[in-house]
Amino acid sequence: MVMNFKKIIKGLCAIALVGLSTAGNVQAQLGDAGAILRGGAADANILMESFLAPYTKGFGADLNTGWFNTAKAHPTLGFDISLNVAAATIPSSEKVFDVTALNLSQLELTSGSAETSTIAGDKSTNTTMGVYLENPQTGQDELVTEFGLPGGTGFAYAPAPMIQASVGIIKDTDITVRYVPEFTAPVVDAGVGMFGVGVKHGINQWLPGGKLLPVDISVQVGYTKFSANANFNVNPEVPQGGNAEIENTFPATTWDDQSIDLETTATTFNAIVGKTLPFISVYGGLGYETSKTTLATPGMYPITSFNPDYANDPMNEKEKRIEAIESPIDLEIEGDNKIRAFAGFRFSLAIFRISASYTQSTYSAFNVGVGFGLR
Repeated sequence: MVMNFKKIIKGLCAIALVGLSTAGNVQAQLGDAGAILRGGAADANILMESFLAPYTKGFGADLNTGWFNTAKAHPTLGFDISLNVAAATIPSSEKVFDVTALNLSQLELTSGSAETSTIAGDKSTNTTMGVYLENPQTGQDELVTEFGLPGGTGFAYAPAPMIQASVGIIKDTDITVRYVPEFTAPVVDAGVGMFGVGVKHGINQWLPGGKLLPVDISVQVGYTKFSANANFNVNPEVPQGGNAEIENTFPATTWDDQSIDLETTATTFNAIVGKTLPFISVYGGLGYETSKTTLATPGMYPITSFNPDYANDPMNEKEKRIEAIESPIDLEIEGDNKIRAFAGFRFSLAIFRISASYTQSTYSAFNVGVGFGLR
């Protein structure tokens, strides 16, 4: 029975992830973003953060939604199970960034527009960046390699599916658990997993005359941790006409262990007021939330640099060579949402439940859920 339940969870999450990945085309954009690593570790971190930040911040906002669909807690042993899909709206200002406004050390704009797409921006971009290093032969900074920045997905929403179950215990208290066992999702070709726990507690019972109030008042806290791992594929630069101009002494297997590791944690505190009627429940409230995404790229990655031996032996040495850097990306991106307002409803028909909510903040988010429950 446990294995069957896990299969159901994996299947539902895979379906949701496939649909969302197809809409956002995230996998292709991350593959294109691998070119950024050729700019070296310091500048690559700056560029990668600017490119990915809208989705990481939006995803953090997503994970802080969907924790509840009523203000009233379940009675003891009452429960519900639901599949929710959240989508944070990316602000227009977060769809582009200006590369000339970044504190880059070796990268410079070589052609095209200084304003380029983030991952949530337009699919097309014409921004080309160049890496400038000191040429040992001339002693001057010169262009050693250049690459085009990736376009966005053209999808201005950061989506996130989640499955969760809530059960009432005692004293108007709900315990909610989100759990997705680690598995490889198709299409996105990434290992994903999620765990979260939340508690909602009704406070009418503690207020003078609280049981006579026409509304339910609750407080809630929730914590979610989402992790994902996907393969990366950044190969050594090969100029047009073959690789005669660049020395590469590394075997192809050097780059086999490249990957991108992402982890998002999100915490929310909420005060909820609502009313539950026979078929529908409505609620609203205020909350405080935080989120943080860490991003790393384990493995060895190729960069192109000038060959210091070329000046002494230009007949037998190549002017440029491939070098390897290890784990160049190490980012920590904080979410933008803090104070938020929210409202939502749940419609019940027998054991079936449909819910929806909207959160207003810097990264506003919608959340829609379907499921079933008792009591």
